Amino acid sequence: MKTDHLASQLALIWQSSSESYPTNGLLAEHSSLKQLMPLMDTDISEHLRSLESAADGKGGDELVKEHISRAWVYCHEQRIKLLYNKSSIGVQLVLPPALRYVSLWSCNITDGALATGLGGLTSLETLELKHIMTLTTLPSQEIFRHLTALGLLEINDCWCLRSLGGLRAATSVYEVRLRSCPSLGLACGSESLPVSLGTLLISNCVLASDFAFALEGRISTSLSVGHLTSLGALKLYNMPDLCMIEGLPSLHLRRLYLADVSKLSADCLSQCRVQDSLAVSGSVLLNDILSSEGFTIPPELQVVECSDVSFLFERSDKLAFVRHLHFYNSGIQSLPMSLKNLSCLESLSFHCCPNLLSLPDLPASIQRIYINKCELLKESCQPNGENWPKIAHIRWKRII
Repeated sequence: MKTDHLASQLALIWQSSSESYPTNGLLAEHSSLKQLMPLMDTDISEHLRSLESAADGKGGDELVKEHISRAWVYCHEQRIKLLYNKSSIGVQLVLPPALRYVSLWSCNITDGALATGLGGLTSLETLELKHIMTLTTLPSQEIFRHLTALGLLEINDCWCLRSLGGLRAATSVYEVRLRSCPSLGLACGSESLPVSLGTLLISNCVLASDFAFALEGRISTSLSVGHLTSLGALKLYNMPDLCMIEGLPSLHLRRLYLADVSKLSADCLSQCRVQDSLAVSGSVLLNDILSSEGFTIPPELQVVECSDVSFLFERSDKLAFVRHLHFYNSGIQSLPMSLKNLSCLESLSFHCCPNLLSLPDLPASIQRIYINKCELLKESCQPNGENWPKIAHIRWKRII
């Protein structure tokens, strides 16, 4: 990937993220690059200061983010030169063959060294790759074919990873987690996922090879999952160019989580079957889903990372069979009056909703309410508070 293009990819995904910067990734990068700087032929101290200021949360407009992206790319170019010009710097990965768990974090390892190190680990069950900026592709099918015990693969903050390699050959893998891999174009790369997959989590990633065109609406991007016939849980977070999910109606999902997928068309959810739990990040997406033909809301509904001031149910009749309703880490200030129409609702919980002050009238069916880290709501739900009459009849109450 061209360095200018990579810098743009990073800047754009950071702009679309709810976080101002991927702080953990920048901190790890600053530390790693600072250690390598004395070995480099080029002075990168000025660029390191830019990374340090970003990791400290200073700055935040788009021009600053673009500048920080380019600063990181420049430092990364010098690291790659060092890695390939001085072979003693590269990590030679030699692992005991009986290992069951491998976690590699912030190390300078090449694609070839990773493939060599994983070869023959027939007992390996979990592989974690985190903050490794020198990887561009995962090992080949031949390597993965011999990892017969591998069940979980987690990849975090590998910003230059472009390919999942031969992962499809790892037929024992049941869970894959991909976080903050902006170079991994999953519009085509999803075909590299093994059909044995039961849980797929993708966060802070893009589908299109040209993210800028996708955000401008000049191309439409989709994630294909229809071939993952064993998939039971699909979790997608902060995928700003995701327009369609292909193949959902053919799956028997137990859990579907959709957060910060602003371009996703609800049309792809029609006739989709979700058995246990649905999570969304806003009322717009939820109401679009409720309007989708043939989509039945499962018994558990979660609202996560919602920035809406007011949360509205436009089709409360479609929520008639919801039994469990949970709000997590949300900025909502009010709930819909139609909440009382959820006649099958048994449990209601709020976790880290600091702006929520009051409750509407609740359905008589509620048996449990849980309020955690919601100080305004906590105060109003005490025996002398204004909301106490609305929850006094509930059998099980926990307010902390």
